[in-house]
Amino acid sequence: MTIASKIAKILPKKTQNFIKPKYDFLRAKYFLKQRGGSYKYNKTYGGWLLNIPMPNNLDMLILARTYREFNRAVRFGTNKKDLLWKWINWIDNKSVVYDIGSANGLEGLSLAHLKSAHVHFIEPYTPSIETILKTIYLTKLIKNKAIKSEVIHAACTNKEDYKRLSMHAQPTPGETRNTYGDRKDYEEGGGRDRKKVIISQWIKGISIDSLNYNYKLKSPEYVKIDVDGHETLVINGALKTIKSKTVKSWAIEITGEERIKSITNIMKKNGYVVADDFDHYPGYKIRTIDRFFMKKEYLESWKNFKSPK
Repeated sequence: MTIASKIAKILPKKTQNFIKPKYDFLRAKYFLKQRGGSYKYNKTYGGWLLNIPMPNNLDMLILARTYREFNRAVRFGTNKKDLLWKWINWIDNKSVVYDIGSANGLEGLSLAHLKSAHVHFIEPYTPSIETILKTIYLTKLIKNKAIKSEVIHAACTNKEDYKRLSMHAQPTPGETRNTYGDRKDYEEGGGRDRKKVIISQWIKGISIDSLNYNYKLKSPEYVKIDVDGHETLVINGALKTIKSKTVKSWAIEITGEERIKSITNIMKKNGYVVADDFDHYPGYKIRTIDRFFMKKEYLESWKNFKSPK
């Protein structure tokens, strides 16, 4: 525990909540500069334009509109034990990737930047969609680099429908605690309490199979899923795609032993193997892992691949 953390512990909760985001923001600014990056506030787009050093020696432009988005963008890709970062650097160049639960788009934008991937951003939360759209536009405007993308403002689920997206925190960029439809399909442990609804919005629901077969979007070669416990329904809406075996690898954040077991069984029955796991909170009772599934022929390539420094 740092000295700053020890001091914060003795302060009233209200004071902690006021000071901590500002302190973390100052640390993030310092950390970005230490990495060789830069930032500048842009009034027109309502946020900081970050130039983040990347393994291909070209800075990636990211718009961060809140402290939370700024902190996450600055630290993204710096944990070399994070297997999702390895996965992003491992996939084939110019692949079609479905980024499901995109949040502010860091994974998908990194794939576009490092791998020239054609990224399908699928995200229900309006503030996150705005950040993604603005970043895509600014990358073209400032970097003169077009990001191949489809931006899909919808919740990824088991079928096409139309339901309420409940937000359990203030509707600002960087928040991720949202619920599409019924709470029972989400994980609520580990600080994910969804009892209190701050505000809501009606949102289209879409499935991977529907995007692929009904709307004729390009078939995914790689799929990333991060939906806080809703992943069972996402997988149920992708069974045709899974059976087709057109996807080379899936990176799925899964929470809870029951979900881990059921999703793993589906993937194994359809010819995928478990390549690796990344445990988000080792030792925590409700396990949350990134599980990486892939076709068996890609396993050796994965095992031999080293994350860039």
